[in-house]
Amino acid sequence: MKRRRYSGRSGMTLIELVVALTISGFALAAGYSTYGTLADRRAIADERADSATRSAAVRATLVTWLSNARLTVEEDEIVFRGVGGMYRSADGDLDDADVTFFTSAPTAVGNSGTIVHLFVGRDTISERGLVADLSEWRGQRHARVLLDRSIGGLQAAYLSSVLGRREWLPSWISSTILPAGVRITVSARTGETVSALLRPQITVSLDNGR
Repeated sequence: MKRRRYSGRSGMTLIELVVALTISGFALAAGYSTYGTLADRRAIADERADSATRSAAVRATLVTWLSNARLTVEEDEIVFRGVGGMYRSADGDLDDADVTFFTSAPTAVGNSGTIVHLFVGRDTISERGLVADLSEWRGQRHARVLLDRSIGGLQAAYLSSVLGRREWLPSWISSTILPAGVRITVSARTGETVSALLRPQITVSLDNGR
C-alpha cells in the first residue's frame, strides 16, 4: 500500500516565530505609546479645565466682594483704602496696589460682614501670588486665602464722579465716600502665565459710591 504524501505545513519555523513575535512587540509598543499620548493629552486638558474653573471662580469672587463694598457710620467706622505702588525687583517692575474694604458679601470667615485686604504676597512660597486677608467684622475669625499663585502684579484704579466729573484715580482713602467703581488689573510674576480669564480688567460698579 502506497503512502500518501502530505505537502502541507503544520507549524512555524523558528525564524517565522521570531519575526511574528517581533511584529507583535512593535504593535504592542505602538499601542502603549498611543495610549500614553492620549492619557497625557487628557491630563493636560483636565488641568486646563481645572485652571479655567479656578480662574473663573477667582474673578467671580472679586466681583462679588467689590460690588458689595460698604461703609459704616458707627463708632468703629470702616475705611475704604486703595493705594498704588511699585515693586522693584531684578526681573523688572511690577504694580503693587494694596486694597482694603468692607464687604457684606459672604466670605470664608462669615456672612455678617468681612474686612477684605487684597495684596500680592511675595514673602513666602506658600503665599506667593494674589492674596486675600479676611477678617470677620466684630468677630474673631480670620483667614488668609491664596487666590492665584501666578499673579505677581496688582494695579487698581478708582472711579470718582464727585462734582459731576468722572475720572479714574490711582488711590482712594475715605470713611465717608465710596468710589463709583473699581478697576482691577493683574499681571503675571516671573516664569508664570496668568489665565486668560484673569487677564482682562475687572471693572466693578459700586452702587453706593460716587
